[in-house]
Amino acid sequence: MRKLAAILVLVIGLGQVFIDRQPVQAAPFISLSGLERNIKVNPFLQAGFQWVGTNMTLPVAAELVVPGTGSLQIASLDISLKDANFWSGTAGLNVTAKELFSLFAAVGGFAPRPFSIAGEMPVSVGGVASVPVLEFTASRMGGWYAQAGVGLGPIIAGLYWDHFLFDLSDPRQGGTPLANQTLRGDVFTKTVCPFIGAVVPVSGAMFTFMYSPLAWSRAILPLRSSQNTLTELTYSWTKPGTLLSGTFQYNMSLVSGTTFGLWGNYTWLNMRGTADLDFENTNPPVTRSKDVTATMTKYVLGGGITLGINF
Repeated sequence: MRKLAAILVLVIGLGQVFIDRQPVQAAPFISLSGLERNIKVNPFLQAGFQWVGTNMTLPVAAELVVPGTGSLQIASLDISLKDANFWSGTAGLNVTAKELFSLFAAVGGFAPRPFSIAGEMPVSVGGVASVPVLEFTASRMGGWYAQAGVGLGPIIAGLYWDHFLFDLSDPRQGGTPLANQTLRGDVFTKTVCPFIGAVVPVSGAMFTFMYSPLAWSRAILPLRSSQNTLTELTYSWTKPGTLLSGTFQYNMSLVSGTTFGLWGNYTWLNMRGTADLDFENTNPPVTRSKDVTATMTKYVLGGGITLGINF
């Protein structure tokens, strides 16, 4: 019995050694081809033409002393930019995982060119009031926009920015240049807002809708008067406005994973309500802050072509 027990122990020990020396099978890893099937990368470029319109009513309630004439008071600036048009370009990237999760980002801008802008500037000097409608040449334009976000199925969410600025010069009334050409200024607006939206495929095309009730904007106007006085006005809305946007995209497959398509877009921004006005004047030196009621509406309508690559 002792010999039998010793033999059994020896057999069991040899078996365990054999088992311990067997190679351990590695856990399965996701293959590179599997990653390629699950993740799609789509960089793209867009070129097109866009129409821009803006209307701003920006009140000013600051009284300045003009030597020999009494007081000068500018009541409200109504600035209108109607149907200015620009060439535009956009570069972007879309990343999709398992046809469910997505990341997207795009940045674009307008090609600068001179254009015209009109505005009403009610002025009262020494008890004499007038409401001249002036037209300016807008130059040194700079405009860009960007957005980035994530998606889950058809639902998207992200952040949107835009900046738009230009110089005002060559003031004229009724087409006649003013005798004093020192009246000039700058206009600078910027907006940032989070948004939610949806992507809806329809008959091979893709419609994207974006909405934000949380659009935050500022408008900055450095203005130089005929008395060579520099006044800088900064309007910051205290309550958010509304941003709406709709985009149409239709792509056709070409060779080697490239696509060619057409796109169209309409974006509308509305800011209305109380704004913090910071007023700074150089001659005489005046600095004031107060609450005013200001409005700004803006639209961008455009379309063009798209060239993309699918990986």
